[in-house]
Amino acid sequence: MKNRIKVFFILPNLDGGGAEKVTINIIRSLKRNKFDIYLVLIQDHNQLIDLIPSHVKIIYLHSNKTIFSIFKLRKVFLLYKPDIVYSTLFRIHVAIYLAYKYMKYKPITIFRSPNSPKLIIENKKISFLMLYFLNKAYANAKLVIAQTPEMKRELIEFHKLDKHKIEVVLNPIDTDLIDEKIQNTKNPYSSSSSVENINVIAAGRLAKQKGFDILIKAFALVIKKNKNFRLYIIGNNAGEEDNLKQLVNELKLKENIHFLDFQENPYKFFKYADLYVLSSRWEGLPNTVLENLYLKRPIIATKCIPFMEELIENGKNGLLVDVNDIDALASSILKYKEIDSNYSSRDFNNHRFEQIFLNLMSQ
Repeated sequence: MKNRIKVFFILPNLDGGGAEKVTINIIRSLKRNKFDIYLVLIQDHNQLIDLIPSHVKIIYLHSNKTIFSIFKLRKVFLLYKPDIVYSTLFRIHVAIYLAYKYMKYKPITIFRSPNSPKLIIENKKISFLMLYFLNKAYANAKLVIAQTPEMKRELIEFHKLDKHKIEVVLNPIDTDLIDEKIQNTKNPYSSSSSVENINVIAAGRLAKQKGFDILIKAFALVIKKNKNFRLYIIGNNAGEEDNLKQLVNELKLKENIHFLDFQENPYKFFKYADLYVLSSRWEGLPNTVLENLYLKRPIIATKCIPFMEELIENGKNGLLVDVNDIDALASSILKYKEIDSNYSSRDFNNHRFEQIFLNLMSQ
């Protein structure tokens, strides 16, 4: 095995999404004396650029869309000759597969499944053509990463993958970064009012998948019972911002619900919140739940993936509700004090990917 392994991580951009955060956490976990790390970005959006270590070499392809980057990707592969190429989004998987076409030199490829294959296909979030090329990409990868055991079974069923080609790895959480970000921070919810508000935080792209419309409707029921509740939503617009803000206006909740957009340091909001809520309709494995588990915050989450029942123990560290159940979500928020806030944090193994990369190179 060579002294240093050249690894390419490929993302559309560095905007604040879950896939981007997972990739950054992997990059930050790799030891400099073992890896030469390159980050290839299709676009020039850089909200999370400050989290990239200085020794990481960044390559910009300056393409508006991933589909336009295929020939640029091929040129970069041939120029730098990486040992391993890692990708975490469907469209990047396909672009890499097409870039490899007719290349004699082909690096080891690792593809991570970002979401439940079953729910992506059932919710028609992927076209027939895209699914065809994604199946081709998975078939030609050296390794496919599933975030949960259920996702592995779905990859086998819906993409016809050999079970030996799939490895289950929970999303890595950069606990050192979280500790750094919450150190010496002030309560962002502090108010001059004599009334002590109950602060609820949610985070994610403002997209239908995240179920913020369900959360807002549930919050309307909560406010009828207790006007001291406040909801803060962190996240970039992914097509639903106008609809969500209109819903807030219609329900007359402008005093109770606040949109915070992208936050460079979401962890201070998590740390000081009375409750974290995940309202998603479907997920892969939500990073924010893992982060709030590390911070020992009370959590209410939808059963958006079966693995959620492995993470949340009802009454101990959180409460679980069915997807799209507005009444149950509202009732659980009102019962947040029943959650034990002194639960033990789970162990986060953040060096699993390093071992995977080393194992692949030694084969």
